[in-house]
Amino acid sequence: MQIKNWLSGLFLFSAFTSYGQEDQDTTKAKLRISAYIESYYSFDPKKPSQHQKAAFTYSHHRNNEISVNLAMVKLAYQTERVRSNLALAAGSYMNANYAAEEGIYKAIYEANVGYKISKDGDLWIDAGIMPSHIGPESAIGMDNINLTRSLAADNSPYFETGVKLSFQNSDSTWSIAVLALNGWQRIQLPEHSTGLSFGHQIQYKPTESLLINSSSYIGKEGADSLRMFHDFYIQVDFNERLRLLGLFDFAIQQRSQGLKNAKYWTAGLQAKYQINNRLHLNGRMEYFKDEQGIILAATSTALNSLYGASAGFDLRLVDNLIWRVEYRYLQANTDTFYNRDTLSERRNNTYNTAITWRF
Repeated sequence: MQIKNWLSGLFLFSAFTSYGQEDQDTTKAKLRISAYIESYYSFDPKKPSQHQKAAFTYSHHRNNEISVNLAMVKLAYQTERVRSNLALAAGSYMNANYAAEEGIYKAIYEANVGYKISKDGDLWIDAGIMPSHIGPESAIGMDNINLTRSLAADNSPYFETGVKLSFQNSDSTWSIAVLALNGWQRIQLPEHSTGLSFGHQIQYKPTESLLINSSSYIGKEGADSLRMFHDFYIQVDFNERLRLLGLFDFAIQQRSQGLKNAKYWTAGLQAKYQINNRLHLNGRMEYFKDEQGIILAATSTALNSLYGASAGFDLRLVDNLIWRVEYRYLQANTDTFYNRDTLSERRNNTYNTAITWRF
């Protein structure tokens, strides 16, 4: 049934874009079809009987099982003044991150349309389901430094639904956006929500080798709870071989029943080193602190801090086909990981491998 919905959606989108070209300069209109597939295997030496990783993991989260993290087909249409994207997807990433959505929404990776307001300037308004404006990582693993997602990425939005007004100056050194959203990683506005959420993004790129990003989110997370979140990261290419990415996220959230406001934060450093055109090395160190259990309590009420480290390599087999290998270590302040059938481990080791292909 889901495949039928996919095909119907793609057919309708193709018909829409074909019709749109009749009223525009077809020499400038571009319709592009692309796809992405990422298959992976994650091995835990403790061999837990369940195949699900800890509840704070939302990508590559199946254990001791060959799985597909993301399989996606995308149509992108653009003219000088109009742009639109439709992407349908399946995989363990979709199952975990879209669990709160209903029906066909569970298969929509992206669905948006944009209009260029200013004929001369780069000022756009976009509406629909879009990639998140928060964080340097996305669901498309090939575009990220490391194979698995960081604790920061897995516990902040991968996607969002709303309206975005964005501007980029003539030399692309500054990009600015303001957003009105349907909550924290949601397509449909939750029933308990009392209104829209809001956000901003500012990116400064003075050179090709330096990117500085500031993003925020503010919105209701319950009847009497307000979340204020800020994401900051810097990406530096020191030369053609070495890339470093430093990240710091901080959040304050109101709590019900007159409790004191809660805070959580995360910091991380990622690195990528190119040996040659085919082989890259990568690594990551990260820390997540959530004293009041706003995010991490889904795993254990006593869990309030996590430390992680990973190391791996990427091998480009052919153009757009990459084999990735990674070792990941996680350590919690309390028993968080399974050893066979028992939740009795503070430390977790996994060995991960993936094949990614974009075409």
